Amino acid sequence: MSNTTVSGASRSLDGDNPSVSDLIDHVQTLTDRIDNFEADVAKKDEQIKDLHADLEQKDTRIEELEERVEDLANKVDDAKAHRTAITRKAETCDERIDELQAREFEKGAHLLAKNVDEDRIIVAGNRLERITKDDGNTYFRLPGEEDALGRGGAVAHSTADLLPIQRLARYDDEMLASVTNRKPDELAGKVWRERDEAGRYSLWSTGSGEIRAYLDASELADWIRLKESGVSKKYSQELARRTIDAMHELSHGRLGKIKRQRSKDGLSYQETRLVLKADVELPGEVNSKTTDDGPTTDGVAGE
Repeated sequence: MSNTTVSGASRSLDGDNPSVSDLIDHVQTLTDRIDNFEADVAKKDEQIKDLHADLEQKDTRIEELEERVEDLANKVDDAKAHRTAITRKAETCDERIDELQAREFEKGAHLLAKNVDEDRIIVAGNRLERITKDDGNTYFRLPGEEDALGRGGAVAHSTADLLPIQRLARYDDEMLASVTNRKPDELAGKVWRERDEAGRYSLWSTGSGEIRAYLDASELADWIRLKESGVSKKYSQELARRTIDAMHELSHGRLGKIKRQRSKDGLSYQETRLVLKADVELPGEVNSKTTDDGPTTDGVAGE
């Protein structure tokens, strides 16, 4: 009887139902998985803790940066206010200087041109005259006024003595456009300014012998296209021709025009050249001087 029972129990365990050892293995597997889950949870808890600490650090950093930005914003506002105050003070000083200079002009003073902002001076007639004295310096005065102190020597020349083209060259571009009625006259003033830069890569070329300086119509046309936006090649050539005519007229004939043969791309044609001869005297220009290295010429004063 006993053997039969044990044998039955053994059959029950070896049959469809799991054995005790299988159950033990399964339980162990579940236990291991639980341990792994608990380890993962503990690890994630540590990660979450680290993230919280990192976020706290970032929050602290953000607060510090916000305080710094606010501080910088306050400093910027202070700097703007300081700059505004300095600007107002400078404007007040400029106004005082302008008024003092205007009063000095009305008393007959001759003031160095480099120290005078001509556009800011308000005097009777609203007109100042630019002059050059024996000392070679340029001054402003009220037209015709003599300097009681005699500084700088006698007046070598005044604006009224200059040729029209020299007077035009004294204006800046904006003023030049407003005082001329023709585009060639405006360009003539600009081109005359360029004469001080005569050289290999400039509009004007330095001459030799009886020619002091010269420029060619083709070079002038290229220069006009470079300086004047929206000008076609054909129109620049027409403007160059008219500008040369204007310069001849505005210089009262002191600038000459000659025709010269020129070849380009196998073609030969005549081109106009504007020339300033070495023996031509220009108002306000110091006479040519001869040195061991050859003749040299001082620039036109006031150009």
